[in-house]
Amino acid sequence: METLISPSTKRNWERLGTDGASRLTRRANKTGSAKRFFPVEYATSQNGIAFVQRLAEWSSENGLEPGQMLYAVAEALLDERGILHKPHVQEVLREYAPKEAVCIPVSAESLIPSVERDLLGLLYQGMLLEGQKNRNGSYYTPPGIVSNMVADFVFSEEQTFLDPCCGSGSFLLALDSAEPRQLYGFDKDPIAVMIAKVNLLLKYPDHAFRPQIFCLDYLEDTSDVWKSGKCPPCYDYIATNPPWGASSFTSKESFTGFFVKSFAQLKEGGMIRFLFPEAVLRVKAHRNLRNFLLDRCRMERITLYDDMFSGVTTGFIDILCRREAPAPRFCLCDRSGEREISQSVFREMPNYVFCFPTAEAYQILQKIRQMGRYDLSDSIWALGIVTGDNKGKLKSRCEDGCEAIYTGKEIERYILKPATKYLLYDRSQLQQVAREECYRAPEKLVYRFISNRLIFAYDDSGGLFLNSANLLIPRIPHMGIKTVMAFLNSDVFRFFYTQIFGGIKVLKGNLKELPFPEITEEQNLYLEQLTDRILSGEAELDRRLQETIFSLYGLSEDQKRLIREK
Repeated sequence: METLISPSTKRNWERLGTDGASRLTRRANKTGSAKRFFPVEYATSQNGIAFVQRLAEWSSENGLEPGQMLYAVAEALLDERGILHKPHVQEVLREYAPKEAVCIPVSAESLIPSVERDLLGLLYQGMLLEGQKNRNGSYYTPPGIVSNMVADFVFSEEQTFLDPCCGSGSFLLALDSAEPRQLYGFDKDPIAVMIAKVNLLLKYPDHAFRPQIFCLDYLEDTSDVWKSGKCPPCYDYIATNPPWGASSFTSKESFTGFFVKSFAQLKEGGMIRFLFPEAVLRVKAHRNLRNFLLDRCRMERITLYDDMFSGVTTGFIDILCRREAPAPRFCLCDRSGEREISQSVFREMPNYVFCFPTAEAYQILQKIRQMGRYDLSDSIWALGIVTGDNKGKLKSRCEDGCEAIYTGKEIERYILKPATKYLLYDRSQLQQVAREECYRAPEKLVYRFISNRLIFAYDDSGGLFLNSANLLIPRIPHMGIKTVMAFLNSDVFRFFYTQIFGGIKVLKGNLKELPFPEITEEQNLYLEQLTDRILSGEAELDRRLQETIFSLYGLSEDQKRLIREK
């Protein structure tokens, strides 16, 4: 079985004698999921969805492989178009003919919807298991987004187009002004390549041609394709939705490699447009890609989308660039319209984060950063406990030998609500645990990991926490732990964090970028006393604490008002 877990988790499962295979189909680990779902956003009609669902169910009931079923439907579509027996079509089909022919039900064949631009791709997505999609990152792009991404491409002067991970050919099908000889595509999935070829044959029924779609891994050595003359070395336009998922938890995302290699194959002045997960804008792991965009590309437009892909929880964006010298400004498009953004903003952000503050918000961010003297880099961090079996190991009442364990839900600003779960704390029977001294520290801070804002609480009970919470023992000169918590729960840091990093996960790498000011012992004592009183139930003092922190950053009344409004 392909390794889908981290080495440390694998060792823990082996130590516990646990059936790792069964775990891969449970909880949030979608890489082993055996579920199917139909990407309704990829369809153009309800008839298409209903047809695909019926045919996928029939295929599954009869134990057919996806390739067998798709080949049979491809033949039916080509026959319906009146080109099945043309020599160039037969030449393409011979490469994919299954050993055992499949006849789709007559009732289904007569109901093939004619309005679907990519019926085969829709069917393939409906037949794939969720785990396969997640491992391969193969989530096809909705037609409306594809059309938007290729709207700027014109084919009036023999321009060429490449999709380096074309899937079933969605981007190729959207180029209405192009001719088949101008289009090229790669994909490492042979079934997807077959579908893309058939789709192009269907799109251009009056042309006798062999689709220039090749089955290969674009990130591997593709020099044979160029040397053979089958493909040109450079292109006028390149656009794609690269795989977002990795083949294992330990490997890095591959979309940066796709973009960098594609950009190298772009003609001078050519245009490239990639669909990316929203995390590309802000997450530290993608800093190198952002730096490449700033240094090597002329960014023209970043488009933020509100849609979601079926089975994918992250938001997504697209970035349009030219192979020209970088420009000082680019256009940002979102639901509110278009506005120009200066690239210099990104240069001054931690890890070149792509954030889009207003002019007033940017001034505040700069002021906060300028006052920063310390950060959390030297602090102690720890993850909450991963039991490996929450259903079996967490109890709803305190049984013999158990102790309370907190989850992210019990973490409020400053305080912990009473725990509702209990655990027999035997470290040898838990999948992943931090060092004992982290949980049992005389004082520690805990925070929600899944949250769109910073929520930190104080714990001096030596309590246990599940992995929906993370632990922090801060080390900042002249600041006690309660003072640090006051800053982390402040309006100032909430504003700073959400403006620059955003997202629904509070990441350690981002927390380390928070700028703490230098304060005196007297100021530290005052903040600790205020925090102590808040912990004792005087919640109304939070307003006074916020005002004190505002003053430490030298913020004006107008700036304070803007922070509170955000």
